[in-house]
Amino acid sequence: MRLAQTIAELERTAAREVGRGSERLAVPAAGGLLAAARSLVAAPDAAVLTGFYIPAADPPAAETDGPIGAVQLAAALRALGGEVRLVTDAPCAPVVAAALEAAAPDVPLDVAPVQGYDDWADSVLPRYAALSHLIACERVGPCLDGCPRNMRGEDIGAHTAPLDRLYATGSAYRIGIGDGGNELGMGRLPAELVGRVVDRGERIHCVVGCDALLVGGTSNWAAAALVGALALLRPEVPALRELLRPDWSYAVLTEMVTRAGAVDGVRRRAEVSVDGLDWPAYAEPLARIAELVAAAG
Repeated sequence: MRLAQTIAELERTAAREVGRGSERLAVPAAGGLLAAARSLVAAPDAAVLTGFYIPAADPPAAETDGPIGAVQLAAALRALGGEVRLVTDAPCAPVVAAALEAAAPDVPLDVAPVQGYDDWADSVLPRYAALSHLIACERVGPCLDGCPRNMRGEDIGAHTAPLDRLYATGSAYRIGIGDGGNELGMGRLPAELVGRVVDRGERIHCVVGCDALLVGGTSNWAAAALVGALALLRPEVPALRELLRPDWSYAVLTEMVTRAGAVDGVRRRAEVSVDGLDWPAYAEPLARIAELVAAAG
């Protein structure tokens, strides 16, 4: 019981409110963290999809939320003995590659083209057929009209490969990680709730669901909570706790920004911040997640 309670506290910590309704969105998703962690503990073979392109940024690039959590999860699954790969699309590839180089350079990266996606998908689908898990971490998905839309309601389909098709393929267990209603997996939430809680929610709500949904104030926080839950379930793997150190995330964040021009998705410029949060505020939930795991013994 104590373990389940600690994981529930991790879930609440990750959903800390930053002004986009995450705490209210997290209510119907409660229990998703424990379900996701339990599904992953037995050395899974997984693909982690990430990358959210900000075409209106100066200059345009993928945002800082998503790749940090995706790489953190990839490193955690490797530590558990699983086979894992990251997946993104061409516009987001420089940022995701920089994150991998900073923290998990041995994890392969698959890059989907925006144009010619179907031919690419045909070539890689056999690689994904045997995967036990597909995890989407801050990866935009289609809303009711079929378009992927950012938090401002803008259609970014011209800059986004339809990785939702890959995510929805086959029988793999699907985990969704998001913070605003427009990410893959958020179709698990009632449309009425997203429309009521999120600005432009009725327009941007992603219709693609998942088996277990994790809602964060930022998606990176929810991914960190998942690593924390895995550390609690597999205490004999100390590498998992190392991944929870806030300075681990800081190193990845700075590399993404300095080497690949990753941008804050709210401020739409390249800086060491996430979703409008400067490092001290952003790091607080990360530190709390690490503290909860450490206190559990």
